[in-house]
Amino acid sequence: MKNQFIISILAACVLAACQSSGNSATTSNSTSSQTASQGICQQVRGDSSSGGRNVLYRCSGSAVLNSAEAQSILGSGARVSFANEGSVIKANLTTRQAANRVGHSDEQTCVRAFLNAAKKFQETAAKNGGHRVTHLHSYLNKNALSGGQYECEVGTFHGRVLMRANIAR
Repeated sequence: MKNQFIISILAACVLAACQSSGNSATTSNSTSSQTASQGICQQVRGDSSSGGRNVLYRCSGSAVLNSAEAQSILGSGARVSFANEGSVIKANLTTRQAANRVGHSDEQTCVRAFLNAAKKFQETAAKNGGHRVTHLHSYLNKNALSGGQYECEVGTFHGRVLMRANIAR
């Protein structure tokens, strides 16, 4: 009987700790959203999920590609461009890439997911004899978005992009 009482008290303490950490996580998420809306990404849709977090951002791919981080990650691989140029080897390829959100702002997560997609296209270009990744554009939910912008969905633990591009010579 005494053991059951101790287990009941322990369970109540654990439940209280979980509830209080859940509240601080909500505050942290809204702070990240406000931080991201001041830079490269703008929030398009707030949380639309009833079971978890699902926020949509529209980000400037041009700004990301011109960043020092992009130069270090993409390096000397195939040139990545939003323009439709060169002789196309493979058309309308898609990649879905994600980035870990834990410990990062929503904007940092979206930037990393975009760079992961660009890197994946560079690797595909190298395998197929291409020297360019062209006509890079967002294709999230089969909604094409061009003009150097992309959409990024950010959840509780990760952010994701769906990008479409051509491989060219």
